[in-house]
Amino acid sequence: MERKVIAQTLTLERSFIQPVVKAVLHTIIFHRYFGNITPKNNCILSSVTYASVDDTDVLDTVDEKVEELMQTLSATGESQSQLSLYFTETKPRKAWFSKSEEVICWEEWTLNVQSKVSKTERELNQMQASAEDQAKRAIFLIIQKIDKNKDHIPLIANSQGNPFPYHIDVNPASGLWSSMIKRAILPSIS
Repeated sequence: MERKVIAQTLTLERSFIQPVVKAVLHTIIFHRYFGNITPKNNCILSSVTYASVDDTDVLDTVDEKVEELMQTLSATGESQSQLSLYFTETKPRKAWFSKSEEVICWEEWTLNVQSKVSKTERELNQMQASAEDQAKRAIFLIIQKIDKNKDHIPLIANSQGNPFPYHIDVNPASGLWSSMIKRAILPSIS
């Protein structure tokens, strides 16, 4: 099975990063959560509506990871970071005298987030309009990609809960050795 990788870049004013990234993550999870769900309708930036899974674990995980992303971004200047969302399945690994499980990543969504800082109120208004536009385009792209790409999704083996766990990773998109090593080690979920 081949891992599907989808990447998006968002360039946003710092105050709009949190709601837009939450909307993008919730939209992806909503469309890839194959268990029984209660949908929840949300609105950000006064004109962008998106669906999310009304589950405290999902809400808490997304909130925690978006907060972690915000901590990697500079509060005073321009900076960038990266957030990855992995969907996996667990399969039994066959060995002679032992039983083990193999975690296979079948889909990865990568958000490259670039933070901008507005200097005037006019810039802030322009960046809000840009944030709304980027959020709408990102959500539309997610729905479009999810509709088109279904061949790589594994068969659902059980009907209890979400059959495909997800993992969200936040790592600074910089040239630091520590972040490069972290990115090399963690996505080894293959």
